[in-house]
Amino acid sequence: MELAAILLLGAPRESAADSSESVLGAPVAAVDVLGKPVACRVAERLRQQGVSRVVIVADAAAGPAGNLRQYAANGTQFVAAECSAFWRECERVFEDLTDSGAELVLVWRLGAYAELDIEALQQSHLDQAARITQVCDPEGEPLDIFLLCGSRRNDAAYLFRHRLRGSRMPNCSYTFHGYVNRLRGAHDLRRLTVDALLFRIALRPVGREVRPGIWIGTGARIQRDARLVAPCYVGPFARVRAAAVITRASSIEHHAEVDCGTIVEAATVLPFTYAGAGLDVCYSVVGFRKLASLRHSLELEVPDAKLIGSLSEHAPVRALSSLGSLFAFLPMQLVRGVFGERKITADADLGNLSSPSAALLAQRGRGGALAAPATAHSEFPSSLAIVRRYGNE
Repeated sequence: MELAAILLLGAPRESAADSSESVLGAPVAAVDVLGKPVACRVAERLRQQGVSRVVIVADAAAGPAGNLRQYAANGTQFVAAECSAFWRECERVFEDLTDSGAELVLVWRLGAYAELDIEALQQSHLDQAARITQVCDPEGEPLDIFLLCGSRRNDAAYLFRHRLRGSRMPNCSYTFHGYVNRLRGAHDLRRLTVDALLFRIALRPVGREVRPGIWIGTGARIQRDARLVAPCYVGPFARVRAAAVITRASSIEHHAEVDCGTIVEAATVLPFTYAGAGLDVCYSVVGFRKLASLRHSLELEVPDAKLIGSLSEHAPVRALSSLGSLFAFLPMQLVRGVFGERKITADADLGNLSSPSAALLAQRGRGGALAAPATAHSEFPSSLAIVRRYGNE
């Protein structure tokens, strides 16, 4: 029995409260997790379980959703739909799949990431002789995952026209007891990353495990005195500069850059994002010139590109930018070497610096007490503690 799937990305919802499945203005399912977007990982997993065709229908204005084309594997099709025609496009895709021979169609709104057992779902659907079967999580809460009979086009049309919130006939249910992450925001995105790095789920980083718990993508550049503390991930063609620290299940996604001395702790740096020098990026998600703080549950825009910036997605532009920075740096160093400040060696008539000034001598003459000069200390007082927390300490 041929099974096809439709994955809905950035689907418009009934109210603003329903549209919380985003981070930094982009659908969470379109954001990279350890080297690949969640939507593409779901599509790959479906293909591995025998789904013949997978179609990703994405809102054309849904942030980085357009970049999913480059990740589309064999058998995965990408369709961009305008917001006003999104559900009509889903209905058309359903008809195309059934016309091409699909007897069952899985409709999955992303949303939630679940490591679903497709064979068990299909068997439950057939055993109940159901028209539509809806998947529920272990607590019994329904997920926006439906299995439909290909011959029930009217049922599918009704479901799409009501934005997955109503059906012509009562649905049968299938309770799934595996891993579910609803991906409602930055907290869930970080939890998915941590679960993957700790091998709690089947999702694996894109790259090579160079040391236990440390994953490096192809073409990543990490300077020698940078520090990576397991578990962590540095994606393809990412850069980690000198004295930087990546720790506590942090993820540096592809083509991102962490500048000198910056500490990334329990955080995610999204693709093509620049994290400036000397920062402490902790418990947050950074990208698109914005920062989502997990501790304070807020998102803010960073106007200073020297702190949080965006790198070009075009390789020639990035190469020209690096070359321009080099050509600007070398003359500046040359000028500093020639015309920089020099130590003054000529003797100057500065007087006896150890003797009191005339005003103090006059005060002593009037019977005033002359305070002893303060002694200079080369070290901080013992009562002062300066601590910069990082790593696994």
